[in-house]
Amino acid sequence: MRAELISVGTELLLGEIVDTNAAYLSQKLAEIGVDVYHRHTVGDNLSRLAEAVGLALSRSDVIILSGGLGPTEDDLTRQAIAEATGRVLLRSPQAVDRLREFFASRGRVPTDNNLRQADAPEGAVLLDNPVGTAPGILLEHDCRQIYALPGPPTELHRMFTDQVLPRLEETSDLQGQRLYCHSLLLADIGESNAAAILAELIHDQSDPSIALYASPAQVRVRLATKAADAQTAHHRLQVAAEDIRCLLGDHVFGTNEDTMESVIGQLLRQRHATLSVAESCTGGLIASRITDVPGSSDYFLGGTVAYANEIKQALLGVPGSVLDTYGAVSAECAQAMAEGARTSFGTDFAAATTGIAGPDGGTPEKPVGLVYIAVADETDTHVEQHNWPGTREQFKRRVSQIALNTLRKRILGTT
Repeated sequence: MRAELISVGTELLLGEIVDTNAAYLSQKLAEIGVDVYHRHTVGDNLSRLAEAVGLALSRSDVIILSGGLGPTEDDLTRQAIAEATGRVLLRSPQAVDRLREFFASRGRVPTDNNLRQADAPEGAVLLDNPVGTAPGILLEHDCRQIYALPGPPTELHRMFTDQVLPRLEETSDLQGQRLYCHSLLLADIGESNAAAILAELIHDQSDPSIALYASPAQVRVRLATKAADAQTAHHRLQVAAEDIRCLLGDHVFGTNEDTMESVIGQLLRQRHATLSVAESCTGGLIASRITDVPGSSDYFLGGTVAYANEIKQALLGVPGSVLDTYGAVSAECAQAMAEGARTSFGTDFAAATTGIAGPDGGTPEKPVGLVYIAVADETDTHVEQHNWPGTREQFKRRVSQIALNTLRKRILGTT
């Protein structure tokens, strides 16, 4: 079964809002084995929208539109479907009654514009919207299914899960074949290097399929297979995952929905160990990520954001001689910060960052993007130097990820 998605709204084309609906629908359709071959974004223009629906009808089994079902004149999804299929719009008395009840429950009376939401192409079924005013639309046309869903994500998710997904599963021609995926998460290696190591495996492996996706300081290796049952799929995916683990070793830090911070939490819990942080250039981001994990109070005792040199000295005990001789952005300062945090908080491990996030403040000797990361434990302190130029946001995100990965390897004893 082939599906096509059409996102409706000029605000999407202008970049005023991000189209999360298309990503959600693509993911959910893939999970049931429905192939999404095309995705479009069309503005609030009737002729262009009707043209997109007509094109989708010529090549896809299922067309799902999101947005354009509101009460205003530029909400054109209903009209576009009617025009593309050669049908007239009819007003549903039941939908009108529901709209009147909805507004009455809030002490209001619907306007004529509001009642437009009760219109649908002739022969369509209206899909109930329990969390909004705009009903969805299901129209079967020339052996194709056309769904129109409201744009607000909370409304779309509920309608898709409760009303669209069951219909697709009933009518699909997949003969029980569903898509199953498993991801391995990599750190301390780039996408191209990982691809080179896995080249032979990728070339020879058709099922499961293997794909790599890069993000700042992380690579995702996605394995995918279609199978009639979860047990069969699980076996295929685990065999392939083990082959990849053998090739990539310690670069694999987690799977699926793991994050670096959740993995670190698991490791610390297993060892009954505690953690503190001392941050300068990351501005508290590491502590924030660690405490995003539920139950992190079991192992995370606290942290210090020491931006000014005076704070580094007063709260972390960084010697003035270190700052005078080597500067705040130095291996020596990072080491002193980590050791100071570990001593102050009385933890088993401590991580520290100090660097130049930019865009200003760099010198030829210490350019923008330079960062020192230190991890201290009872044995000694490991310090690394990196250079990650980019925006401040990119820098902070990358450095936090690298610092957490350095901490992970220290806990494991591989650094």
